Amino acid sequence: MGCDECDRCRAMGYKFCIRCGQSFAEEAAVPVHTVQKEEGLFKESVLRQLVLPSMIMIFIGIIASVSVMLLDFNAVMSFMEGQTVDLWVWFAGLFKFCTLTGTGSQVYFVFLAVVAIACCLLVLWDSREFFKPGEGYFDRTDKTPLFWVGLLVGSILALELLISVFFSLIGMGIETPGGLLDLTLEEAIYLFTQAAVWEELVFRVLLFGLPVTVVALACGEKGALRYILGGGFGASKLAITFLVFSAVLFAFAHIDSWGFAKFFTVILGGFMMGYVFMRFGLHAAILCHLINDFMMVWSLGIGEIFASLMILGILGFGVLNLPLLFKKTYKGLKKVKTLPLTGFTVAAVDVPASEEVSEESPAEPQESAESRLMDIKDQDDSQGPKTD
Repeated sequence: MGCDECDRCRAMGYKFCIRCGQSFAEEAAVPVHTVQKEEGLFKESVLRQLVLPSMIMIFIGIIASVSVMLLDFNAVMSFMEGQTVDLWVWFAGLFKFCTLTGTGSQVYFVFLAVVAIACCLLVLWDSREFFKPGEGYFDRTDKTPLFWVGLLVGSILALELLISVFFSLIGMGIETPGGLLDLTLEEAIYLFTQAAVWEELVFRVLLFGLPVTVVALACGEKGALRYILGGGFGASKLAITFLVFSAVLFAFAHIDSWGFAKFFTVILGGFMMGYVFMRFGLHAAILCHLINDFMMVWSLGIGEIFASLMILGILGFGVLNLPLLFKKTYKGLKKVKTLPLTGFTVAAVDVPASEEVSEESPAEPQESAESRLMDIKDQDDSQGPKTD
């Protein structure tokens, strides 16, 4: 026999029930077992394994992109000799930064190509666990930029396709800028390399990394200048704010050329590149952008069959990765409220007012969980058995 309170009191170690008075002295202790929820196919350890094919596709895409860029380098240099290049910075509107012609245009492309190739190699170096199969493989690769680029590029591409189909059905299809479908290989290599590098410098470095760096310097954070290239400052309310800010402006910048519907697809790409910029650095953001844009270059430089197979592979595996993307996104959003304000260890603004401790009044040590439990037990025991 017993009452509703018996199990609770027994679990807390009471000698008798505080409600009905039943004694537990002669009962054997019953251990409490916690049953872990089984997730089946949606268990994260299972979903992470589905990212491996996407990582392989991205790796092949890196090799293909760098190969085309190098093999056609001289042709692009000849093309650039006769080009006039206007460099723009976008912040609530376009502002011309400078104009390059002739040799200046060629030097600019060399800069773009060197940065793009260096970023590809750096991502592979940071992801060298990808090439080391063995025990704990997915636990190791989960922390590499190649894993996240593999997870995000295909998944975001699938979501963008769904959004594009939706807007087409309601009569608001995305407008492709004139001439974009008639590019030569040299034009495509230059334009999409520029988009991957220059747009990331503008929207991720100037509108994300630089503001975070300024705040870090104002807080007295040591080595704050390294934050300008992303990575290292981690997730915080400050970082999330500028991630969203840069993604929104990135999406707005595409409306003039592509139409209003493009905003809803590009902003997903902005979130993707902002996240890898925050977590790994500028090189991961440039790689995401390069792979996303170079699909047309693959078609012109390697062949439509190869490009079609690559796109279908990235898209197909991206659909399979959507459950993991949604799961990680949900878990991340749940943690936003608990993130620090800036994440900088020396920033006084990170300390809530309720937790500030004055020098005159040192904080008293916190009571242990055991002492609090004993206080509750003593308080309940002093009242004796309760009757209804």
